[in-house]
Amino acid sequence: MAEERIYRYDDELTGSRNAPQYQPGMSLKERIKLVHRLNYSKEEVIKHTANKAVAEMVEHMDKEAISNTFDRFAQQHPQCGYGLTGACCAFCSYGPCRVTEKTLYSVCGKDVDLIVAGNALRRLASGMAAHGAHAREVFIALKAAAEGSAPIPIKCPEKGVAVARALGIETEGKTIEAICGEIADIFIDDLQRSLPKRHETLHALAPKERAELWERLGIIPISAYHECFEVNNLTSHGTDSDFESHMQAFLRTVLAYAITTVTSTSLATDIVYGLPRRSKLNVNLGSIVPDGCVNIGINGHAPMVAFAICDIVGTPKIMEKVKRAGADTIRLYGMCCTGGEFIERDLNIPLVAMASSAEMAVATGAFDAIVVDQQDVLPGMMHVARQFHTRVITTSPSGRKEGAIVLELDYYLKNLDKIYELAEEILDIAIDNYRNRESKKVHVPNIRAKVELGFSVEEVMKLFNGSMPDKKIHGLAALLKAGKIRGIVNFGSCGNVRGAVFERNQIIIAKQLIKNDVLVTAHGCSGMGLLFAGLAHPDASVLCGTGLREVVQAKDIPPVLHVGACTDSTRASQIMAYTANAAAQPNPAMPFAMVAADPAAEKTMGARYAFVLNGIETYSCVQDNTLASDRFIDYVSNRLRTIVGAAMNWNPDPYRTSEDILCMLDEKRAALGWPVRDYTIGTKEEIEDKIPDTVEIGRSICTII
Repeated sequence: MAEERIYRYDDELTGSRNAPQYQPGMSLKERIKLVHRLNYSKEEVIKHTANKAVAEMVEHMDKEAISNTFDRFAQQHPQCGYGLTGACCAFCSYGPCRVTEKTLYSVCGKDVDLIVAGNALRRLASGMAAHGAHAREVFIALKAAAEGSAPIPIKCPEKGVAVARALGIETEGKTIEAICGEIADIFIDDLQRSLPKRHETLHALAPKERAELWERLGIIPISAYHECFEVNNLTSHGTDSDFESHMQAFLRTVLAYAITTVTSTSLATDIVYGLPRRSKLNVNLGSIVPDGCVNIGINGHAPMVAFAICDIVGTPKIMEKVKRAGADTIRLYGMCCTGGEFIERDLNIPLVAMASSAEMAVATGAFDAIVVDQQDVLPGMMHVARQFHTRVITTSPSGRKEGAIVLELDYYLKNLDKIYELAEEILDIAIDNYRNRESKKVHVPNIRAKVELGFSVEEVMKLFNGSMPDKKIHGLAALLKAGKIRGIVNFGSCGNVRGAVFERNQIIIAKQLIKNDVLVTAHGCSGMGLLFAGLAHPDASVLCGTGLREVVQAKDIPPVLHVGACTDSTRASQIMAYTANAAAQPNPAMPFAMVAADPAAEKTMGARYAFVLNGIETYSCVQDNTLASDRFIDYVSNRLRTIVGAAMNWNPDPYRTSEDILCMLDEKRAALGWPVRDYTIGTKEEIEDKIPDTVEIGRSICTII
């Protein structure tokens, strides 16, 4: 099948702007060819990925005959073109059906636009269900902490009081436990109810101008559970067959995702587990201690067990067990978004992998246990773990792995009061397994990056003259008006192995933006890519334009402010909204953008469109499986700009995407009457070949700076 693989050539990786482009009216065959052409071989990934630790591990796994994500991706070629473009419907047993220029309708009579919209809707609902499961666990943790039904402490009571006041809860004369109980009840109600009523969280936390617009559009959700239920009803056999109705449900589901499963989750997590705190840390695989240390990776999204493990890992009781096992110490390492929760809170836990690279971390052979809960824990991890002594332990009934040890909070959470006993049992397995590690199998790349973390909204307020009661960040607004900062752009979502060289696109775009005085915020797996590239450290100021460099050096902060895990897009959107408030402008008027360079998981669809509904232009290099429908693409790329003030933009070339963003930011600035300066697009040599000083390659030390 090798002849059928169509890869972009090396010269097209230089930003020569020869990347194939979508055009309305293209034949389905041309659309399929376009998507196939945007795939890369494993060899190209090794050569061009910005994450050289991943490149080294892929080569190492090849030598050891251990397959990985990139091998399995190559084995899928040529991928189904109907599926890639969204022209296939498999909802009922009439099908699967595909539509083409010759076969215009499915068996039941759907056209390509309805099929693409239905596929997108179900993907969106699936992503909302995933984040909703994460939300439910955090809300239950908050309620259990409030009621005292589980030994979960409330680590940030002041955040609880602030959130309560925002929700209109009376706090005078109440204990923090009572206050948090009321917060949990509101969040849980907005998550799960079926009876229509006022959406308290949305109206309390969304910008007033946005809430009024959403009300006029008729897209205020009933609850996350109901919208997920309704999406599956609406797209079921012979139910809704109106494209506009599908898209209204799409927007309503995005809002349920954004407010209930993201915003509320981030706030509740801060209350229970603490605010982010400024800290310095090393990240990437080079942070792993190769010997003398019990190493435990923690991967997933639902943090209850993960934080319990973190709370007890350094206690004298555990350390005594570590010494008895023959190790000097014990360390936790973060992967994916649980890792993002850890690193922002100054817990001395390095981040070593995002979702798509966790297999490479396991393949180092240095982990005695990998503890996982749910979401973005790829099943391929089990294949890799079996090659080593590594034990995989699952803690969630929603995220079991065949062959893993099951030590979980049960389905009904009856054992929540035993969470610390569960955490200790997990640590015991890892400690006992340390004796089985084979040092000859351990291979840890000496590649890591220095980062500075912990940029909560509160910290940004402190840095830039913010007023929390007024929800305004005056300093950022003033810097934008003066032109010292051209704009603010947030990076989020995944790292994809399809349609992009792994961790390359977001690095190019981020470097181009900071070179042109754009302040960047980052979260989730895409944000981790920027950490691994050394962009989230004050030393990276050398890569900035003169205006941004002056700002970040004066504040001694990085040009990329890491704001947390995937649900912490809330922080980025709050920073933008509060800056807009200070400038007395609505979001759509401001020089803001969101970049989800390489979306992969279903959750990223809600994440991206949440920014669009908030009036923030959003950009991707990897296209959703929607390319078959011109009507769908026109709706999300053009009509939404008229409806909500922003839209989705797709261009596979990160150099062109960078220029598109800079051009848009300048258009917004010009419309506001703010100064506009020329931008410059850096060359491949400048942007891709230079490694910033913050990235340390070939170092054997693994101490925390």
